[in-house]
This record gives sequence, C-alpha cells and structure tokens, in this order.
Amino acid sequence: MRQINQVGVRFLFSAFMVRFFLTLTLGAIGWVIPPLLPFVVSANAQLPPAVVDGAKKEGEIVLYGAAVGRASRPIINLFEKSYGIKVTNWRGDSEDVTNRGLAEAKSGKIQFDAVLGNDVAMAALERRALLDSFDPPAARGFPKHLTHPEHKMTPWRALPFGMNFNTERLTPDQTPKTWEDLLDPKWKRKFVIANPAVNNPTLQFLLNLEKLRGVKWLAMVEGLAKQRPRLTRGLPEEIPILTSGLAPVGIGYLKDKYQFAAPIDYVRMNRYLASMSFIAVARNAPHPNAARLFADFFLGPEPQQIFANLGEYVLHPEVEDRFRSDVTDDQLVAMRVPSPAEQESWSKKFKEMFK
Repeated sequence: MRQINQVGVRFLFSAFMVRFFLTLTLGAIGWVIPPLLPFVVSANAQLPPAVVDGAKKEGEIVLYGAAVGRASRPIINLFEKSYGIKVTNWRGDSEDVTNRGLAEAKSGKIQFDAVLGNDVAMAALERRALLDSFDPPAARGFPKHLTHPEHKMTPWRALPFGMNFNTERLTPDQTPKTWEDLLDPKWKRKFVIANPAVNNPTLQFLLNLEKLRGVKWLAMVEGLAKQRPRLTRGLPEEIPILTSGLAPVGIGYLKDKYQFAAPIDYVRMNRYLASMSFIAVARNAPHPNAARLFADFFLGPEPQQIFANLGEYVLHPEVEDRFRSDVTDDQLVAMRVPSPAEQESWSKKFKEMFK
C-alpha cells in the first residue's frame, strides 16, 4: 500500500469522522455506507489549503437548486458539520433556478455561490456568462467525454434513457432489443412515452437520436409517432401505465428500475443517450472559496455514495452504484442541449407528429 503523507492522514481522519456521522445519521433508514479503505486515494486530490481557509473565513454559502430530495439535507448537514460553514439552500427545479439566476444577472447583483441543475438550465446560465471555471479535484477521475471542456460545470450524475419493460408481462427475450424493433407493427400502442411536445427531456432525447442513428434519426422518430404510443405529460406518469400492463414497454430513465417499487427492468443496449445533472460555481460569487469547497465536497465519494444508494447513476470511479454490473461510462452518449429556438420549433412539430 502506498505511503500516506501527513495531508493524507488528516484526510483519512476527516473521512472517518464523516463516515461516522453518516452511519449515525443514515443507518436508521437503511442506507449502506461502504468501507472507508477504497477512498484512501482521494487524499492525493485536494483543494489548496488557501481555498479551505478562505471558505471558513467566509463562513457561508448560498446554493441554488436541489438534488435528489432525500439526499440534499444529509449532504448539507455533513458539509456544515465537517467545515462549520452554513449552507443556505434555495430549492427549486431547473426552470426556477434558471429564471432566478437570469433575473439576478439582469439586476447586476448575483446572490448565489453555487448552483445545481440539469443540462438545459446550466446551458442557459452559461450563455449569460454566469458560471465560473472550476476543475474540482474530487472529479479528476470522472469520464472525460462527459465533462465540460472549459470546466464551467461538473456533472455529478448521468440520466441514461432507454427502454423499460414490465417484467410481469414480458421476459427479456420478448422485449424489443433496438429502437428499430419498436417500429414493428406488434408494438403499436404497446409502449408509452412522455409527450415530446410538452416534455423537454423526451424532446431532447428524440433530437439526440441523431447521435445514434445519423441521418436516419428523423425517419425513426416519425416511425415511433406512427406507432401511436400512449402519451403522458411527464416521465413519472409513465410508471402507472407501464406497471399496469396497459403498455408493457416505456421510453424513460433506466433508474426507474431502482427507484420505483414496481416490476420494472430495462433493455440492455450497446449505447445509451444520457442527460447530465451538474454543479457549478457562480462567476462573481459572494463566497467564492466556500462555493469551491462545497462543490468539491459534493462531488466526493461519500456524498456520491448517498446518491448511488438511491438508485442514481453516479460518475465517481470509487463509488459503486447499481448500474455497474451492466452499464459502463463508455456506453453513455451525452446529449446536446437544443437551443431555445430549436426547442420551440420542434415542440410544435412534435405536437403535430405525436397525437
């Protein structure tokens, strides 16, 4: 085993205390805390001491956005107990975060230090130059093809899209294996999809099929529409239809298998289109050091393990999530974010296409 320097010893002690607090706080609800030993290598990737000291002097951080509901408070509590820095969390969905951030930019007074949001929200904030470059040490081992080239934001989870199916109605051998298979007449009215005319994640997914099928993507989308799938307003509304058997196949997030107490599995594919959830530091943040310290902490192994235990696909190489046995980072294809004009145009086209 490699020799551990003094900094590493301090890290291990801090990690032990974090683990101890996690065990006491989360053990009652059944979350499993993995062994500490695999996290030793993180001791070599730390923020400069001046950033940590500066963060403690600033004493607070304002965080916009929300992660998975059951994870946010335990992670914030961990950070506050570890560093004595108060976190004020303004919770809102990605649209709320975007609107608030843009309003502050217009007023000329940025009030947030760090922000959580999906790729659409972060793209909107980046267009207004509201995000600062930051390459967190905790994320140095994340897959490069999924990270932002200028480090304006760092992904903390992936949301792979795929085909889910009802395991009480279909066996794996009976499911469609490719997107082309869904065009077979036998699947007409037999699958459910969130209406891309009103659901942005599905609109984004359909447009990004070009990355998998090239020039044939639009013909495929038109073919899916002609199959007259059952339509919902959002992705969660697919679950009752899928589990009831009204439609034994659904186009949605792979994580539904782990996050709903229902007979759901997903079709194994060679590649998966995936959207990303990000954390970023605000440009001209009121508390820039605390923002960097929180972002780096948030991306570290202990918080990422909390998300993994909730059925999320996380990107930290030291963390085991439930997808590791059959989905790898190399299989993920990051989806591009359509421009506002493109989104508006295709929303109208999909309204005519999907009825």
